[in-house]
Amino acid sequence: MAVDTIGHLLALHVTPADAEECGQVARLARAVQSATGEGVDLAYVDQGYRGERAANAARKHGIELKLVKLSEAKRGFVLLPRRWVIERSSAGLRASAVS
Repeated sequence: MAVDTIGHLLALHVTPADAEECGQVARLARAVQSATGEGVDLAYVDQGYRGERAANAARKHGIELKLVKLSEAKRGFVLLPRRWVIERSSAGLRASAVS
């Protein structure tokens, strides 16, 4: 799932549970750029999207990936930058699916 800075859905790509996240970057980046008219140049991602493979796939679509590291939160509660946006959007989708 890709959302904008306030949580509006830009793109959604559903994969099997055994699909590697970093292998889906090109498809998701292409969908994001299509939805925004090539307007995205930076994406905050979790550790599932780390590494050169993911970075190169995103770069081909004009997007730089900025990794938000979970290890920063291991010393107690730490609000991870931008991570709350996707978590809130996911929670909203789950809530509406149950209703």
